[in-house]
Amino acid sequence: MRTRFSAAAGAVALLLFFSGCGDKVSEVSGTVTFDGKAVANGDIIFESPDGSVTPAAGKIANGQYSLAVAPGPKKVRITAPKPPTKPDPVMGMNPIESLIPKEYNVETKLTADLKPGKREGLNFDLKAKP
Repeated sequence: MRTRFSAAAGAVALLLFFSGCGDKVSEVSGTVTFDGKAVANGDIIFESPDGSVTPAAGKIANGQYSLAVAPGPKKVRITAPKPPTKPDPVMGMNPIESLIPKEYNVETKLTADLKPGKREGLNFDLKAKP
């Protein structure tokens, strides 16, 4: 009897916890362009400036992204590979090069202040020369 009560209480606690989480998440979506063209494929990462919250990452496909992120101030990192040009003569495959300059990823200057709830239209128009 006691085991059933503990299991039921645990299930109710989990349900209450997860039902309250919706207010504590920012659902962000938008577009990512590079020199005026949609980024075909890549990754977008939102991370707290002090590293106190686990970063949230999502895929960019045809210039579009959508993901859930913990609210608060964020550094935004965007990466995308360049389309392959020609195979490496030594390795026999196309080398992967970055399309996006380091000012938007490794040394990002992009930021966003996210509030709980839905935020559409958080767009990033990146330039080759920031």
